[in-house]
Amino acid sequence: MRPFYSASLLILLVLLSIGCSEREQVQVKKMDLVQGVYASGNVMPIGHYEVTSKVSGIIDEILVSVGQEVDVGTPLVKLQNQPNESNLHIARNQLKLARENAQPDSDLLKQLSQQVEISRAKFKQDSVDLERYRRLQEDNIGSQQDLDRANLKYETSLNNYQIAVSKLQETRDRLQIELDNARNNYQAQQSRTGDYTILSAIQGKVYDITPKEGELIAGNRPIMEVGATDHFETELQVDETDIVKVKEGQQVYYELDAIEDTVLSGVISVIYPRINTIERTAKVIASIDPSGYPMYPGMALEANIVISEKENVLVLPVNYITEENEVILEDNTRKKIETGIRDLSNAEVISGLEEGDVVLKPES
Repeated sequence: MRPFYSASLLILLVLLSIGCSEREQVQVKKMDLVQGVYASGNVMPIGHYEVTSKVSGIIDEILVSVGQEVDVGTPLVKLQNQPNESNLHIARNQLKLARENAQPDSDLLKQLSQQVEISRAKFKQDSVDLERYRRLQEDNIGSQQDLDRANLKYETSLNNYQIAVSKLQETRDRLQIELDNARNNYQAQQSRTGDYTILSAIQGKVYDITPKEGELIAGNRPIMEVGATDHFETELQVDETDIVKVKEGQQVYYELDAIEDTVLSGVISVIYPRINTIERTAKVIASIDPSGYPMYPGMALEANIVISEKENVLVLPVNYITEENEVILEDNTRKKIETGIRDLSNAEVISGLEEGDVVLKPES
C-alpha cells in the first residue's frame, strides 16, 4: 500500500526543505588578516601645553594673537597682581626691621653687650676678692666663712658672665637667620608683584586664548594653548582590556570625521602607564602623517592599532564560529576548530578546516 500524506504534512516538508536549502553558508578561504585594537581620540600639536599663571591677577595686556607663531621666551601675557602689593609692603617692613635688629649697634644687641660687660666686671671683681680672701686665709688673718662666701660669689658671677656671653651669641645667630628669611621672603614677594609677564616655553603657535584683557584670573587657570606649528600627534584612549596588547612602534590607521574616505597612518610613540578610573581607559600618544591634509587641534578621529597581521591564511567569518569554537559542517555535524588572530569580521583558522570547506551559519 502506498503511504498516505496529508496536504498539510506535504506543505510542512516542502517548507523544511526550502529552509534547509536557504540556510546561510560560507566557504573557508585564504586571505590576509590584520588584528587590531580600536581607539578613539583627537589630533593635537606636538609639545602642546596650557599656559597658566602661578598667581592670581588681572590680565593687563595680551601680547600675542591666536595663530601667531612664537619662539622660546616670547612674552605672551602681562598680569597685574594687586593683592601681592600689600604682601610686598609687609615683607619690606619685615626685612627693614630684621636688618636693623641684626646691626651690631642695634638696641637689642647693645643691651645684651652691656649685660656681658656688667657681668664680666662683676666676675673680675669677685675673682680679685676671692684671691684676697685666699691670701688672708693663708696668713691666718681671714676666717674660713669669709673665704667660702667669696668663693660662692665668684662662682655665681662666673656663671652669670658665661650665660650673658652665650645669650649674646645666640641672639646674634637668631637675628641673622631672621634677616636671611626676611630677605628671601621679600625677594619672593617682589617676583610676584607688579607686572608679571608669562613667556612661551616652546617654539610654536598660539592656538587659543581664553581670557580677555581686564579680566581677573585665578592662579593655575588656563590662559592660552601653545603647541608646535606644523607637527601634530594624536592622543588616543584605549580600553583597559586592550591596552596590554598595545606596544610602542605599532602601526596605527586613522579615520577622521573631517576628512572623509581617507585613511591616515602613524606609529605608537608613548603609552601612559595609568588607567583612568572613571573612563577605564589608558592614554596613548601616536604620530600621524597628515598626507597633505590640514590638521587642526581637537579634530576627532577613530583609530585601529595593528596588533598583529598575517598573509594568506585560512579565514572564516567570526559569526560562523560558536562560543565553544565549533563550526557546523555542510552535513549538519559540529566540529571543533582552533583559531588564531581575528579582526572585527574574520578569524584565522589554524586547524580543523581546509580551504574550500563549506560551513553553515549557526542558528541564532
